[in-house]
Amino acid sequence: MPGDILTLQQASELLKIDADTLRVLARHGKVPAMKVGRQWRFDEGLLREWVRERSLDFLVSTEGSRARGSVATKGRR
Repeated sequence: MPGDILTLQQASELLKIDADTLRVLARHGKVPAMKVGRQWRFDEGLLREWVRERSLDFLVSTEGSRARGSVATKGRR
């Protein structure tokens, strides 16, 4: 869902990460961003969706690790 267009500084404040870190992520295509001239711009809605997706991926991978760990622990008892 499209939202407001944010500057690098605004997006870094939204994500609570350093602006230089966000610039590197944008440059490497790790975060949804677009370049306008020499400046990065970020769609707020896309950034929020990106965070949600990463959070869900983390939860799924964490739950999978716990499940594998508990099976291995049961075998040792």
